[in-house]
Amino acid sequence: MTTSHIPDQTIEMGRGATYHNTLYTVYEHSVYDDSSVLAGQSRRQWLDDFETLAEAEAAYPHAVVVEGSTYNPYAVGYLSQNEDLS
Repeated sequence: MTTSHIPDQTIEMGRGATYHNTLYTVYEHSVYDDSSVLAGQSRRQWLDDFETLAEAEAAYPHAVVVEGSTYNPYAVGYLSQNEDLS
């Protein structure tokens, strides 16, 4: 991964552009490759949800537990402000 301040995988409370929940969510962090229209931009991909932190840590032992969220609302700036995301 090229972004040095965010680990490759994180465990955090689920939060995104269209959702917020109390599940422990595992995300993988990377950069969109050259074949994407978002080439070079940060990418956060959902991997799994868990009811407990212990379950998430057991399933993804190398993931880093973070307080707060790695969600970046500016990363979805390519979406139209008039687009209905529901």
